[in-house]
Amino acid sequence: MKITPKQYAVSLYESTKGVDKLKSEQRVGSFVKILKRNNDLSLSAKIIEQYYKHYRSEKNISKIEIASNEKLSSETLNKIIQKFSKQIEIEEKIDNSLIGGVVLKIDDNILIDGSVKRKLEDLRASIK
Repeated sequence: MKITPKQYAVSLYESTKGVDKLKSEQRVGSFVKILKRNNDLSLSAKIIEQYYKHYRSEKNISKIEIASNEKLSSETLNKIIQKFSKQIEIEEKIDNSLIGGVVLKIDDNILIDGSVKRKLEDLRASIK
């Protein structure tokens, strides 16, 4: 049976949760040996991605990705942060395909698409 990146990630998280740094490093080393033995080292990027998703889920942290056509001011970022009651992790991306506005993704789901590009697409669709 093939082990999925998510299964690997959850196993790694659970095996290192609540242990000291030395034990954690030993367990990560053993984990890498298991990946090598199973010929699954190529899955490491996906495993890391799933590990952080699981970590955020366990710690009740939302990942917010903010895409805009230019870097947002700290004032604008603070206004966005204040809208959330739980812990958040922000990743800001510059998307040159956006004419203006922002697109917010929370935990990989689009929550708000306030981009000018979206508004123009909606207008074009309503005209047709």
